[in-house]
Amino acid sequence: MKFLFLIIIKFFFISALFIVSNSDLNLRDQADRAVFMDAYSIWIGNVVDQGSEIGGYVVNSQWLPLNDYSEGELATGSG
Repeated sequence: MKFLFLIIIKFFFISALFIVSNSDLNLRDQADRAVFMDAYSIWIGNVVDQGSEIGGYVVNSQWLPLNDYSEGELATGSG
């Protein structure tokens, strides 16, 4: 559990570093911090939205095999 928590923290930290470096932001500057917070909050919102879409797809997927065969066909192997 601690390992998973550590991976999640590293993921968010590295993502923040990518946003800072790609936008060429200086976090000591008040205006750049505001830009970073806006960009990071939008990014987190997108991660949550996409995660919920993936979760919904997984939950709504048909995981059990379809019951198209009668029991006689399964026992004899014909079909």
